[in-house]
Amino acid sequence: MKFLTKVSPNNRDKDHSTQGVMAELSVGLLVVFIFSMVFYFQEYGMDYVIHGVLLMVTAIVVALLTEAVFALATKKNIVKHMKSSFPLVTAIILVLTVPISTTYFAIGVASFFAIFVGKLIFGGFGHNIFNPAGVGRAVIFASLMGSTVADVTTSATPVSSIANAGWLIKDAAVAEKFLDQFGGLTNLLLGWYPGAIGETSALLILLVGAYLAYRKVLDWKVPAVYIGSVFVFTTIIALVNGVGMWYPMFHVLAGGLVFGAVFMATDPVTNPTTISGRIIYAIGLAALTVIIRLQASLPGGVVFAILIMNMVSPLIDKLTDGWSIYSVKKYTVSIAVTFAAGILLTFMAGNGLEPKAIEFPREGGGLGIFTDSQDNLPEVLEQSEEGSVVTFVLSAPGYYAIQSGGEPNKIEVKINKDTNTVESVAIVSVNDTPGLGDRIDDPAFLDQFKGISFEDKNAGVDAISGATISSTSVTKAVRIAFETLNK
Repeated sequence: MKFLTKVSPNNRDKDHSTQGVMAELSVGLLVVFIFSMVFYFQEYGMDYVIHGVLLMVTAIVVALLTEAVFALATKKNIVKHMKSSFPLVTAIILVLTVPISTTYFAIGVASFFAIFVGKLIFGGFGHNIFNPAGVGRAVIFASLMGSTVADVTTSATPVSSIANAGWLIKDAAVAEKFLDQFGGLTNLLLGWYPGAIGETSALLILLVGAYLAYRKVLDWKVPAVYIGSVFVFTTIIALVNGVGMWYPMFHVLAGGLVFGAVFMATDPVTNPTTISGRIIYAIGLAALTVIIRLQASLPGGVVFAILIMNMVSPLIDKLTDGWSIYSVKKYTVSIAVTFAAGILLTFMAGNGLEPKAIEFPREGGGLGIFTDSQDNLPEVLEQSEEGSVVTFVLSAPGYYAIQSGGEPNKIEVKINKDTNTVESVAIVSVNDTPGLGDRIDDPAFLDQFKGISFEDKNAGVDAISGATISSTSVTKAVRIAFETLNK
């Protein structure tokens, strides 16, 4: 028996080919990158722009080389393979998820893992389970957080700051002061503050996202449900804890949530294909993001929430296949149940949160030495004197000691009693997060204390980026040494 078949007529739209979609997505991402470079140029200088641009170049070059070597190893045409693999998009997204202080080595390693481990070993573009850029970012967070450039530092980010405060600030006056150091919610929307390179301007990202949704480059439902769900979940936490409505707005605007919602959660390869599945997927992302923020030691939570939901995506697809047409009631109930579960889980994560003491930056930025804080004060263990120099060895609670009762840091402070100034500060032992808190032993950080006078009540130093609590343990040690000497 012979079967004759004829395919239906199809209209090929070049604007919405995969190549066209990726090209428009790349342009949107570069708009966000350019905004960030303008910010760093205005606030920190041209060196930051050069470093940011070279980070982008490094990531792209490594991504292209990885794809090229893979094509050669698998005997594929390199040019044809590149055109269908889109390494450029992955590299750009990866760079936009990291802080400006990232080293070229770290971004190069992350770019390799993003392309090879995140995509190619699964069969290439269209077959990967995880968001490739998310894989690269996870590699940096897990293994390369200590890889920062000594002369490229930024002040504490909004998310790292509120994480240090236990993700809850109940006192209205303290909350206002906390937000003011970043320019308030308005500035969080506009993005004129330091953070991951591409995460800051929520307004710009939303505008770019709206354009890309209009062009059908991305599905608007995923970011809308994701952001909306986070807002609802955190609003409930705010109401239960007697916190103002600034709290859910802060969750939405800070920490790269809008960037992740628009540019990463919408990845068509790693999220479900059904409409109902994508809604469930977005609600799951929101719940995981809030839970990770409140209960884990991963301040942002967005990237890891996306990677976890990537694993669940095939199951969601299997469960929701065909629902949109044949089982509307079933899919509506399932979405409602998922949302209710998200409310319950995030409520449990937020219930019982206790605010922690906040060390506010001094005027002009940085950590003040002579603050009025009475929380987690160091204890003098030893005191000795040789000539005009008095040496103090102090036990100073760092991140681990404050968060989980771990061992405090041990710090040596030498003060010239004739001039009442700091001779030197050294770390005897550090018991904080490897790759983060343990960077207080960096000479570039410790050298800032030399010459600080007891008479200069406005004295301060720049904190180690991402390690504010550990940095504060050193400033408090210097303060207590001075106060002990000058009793």
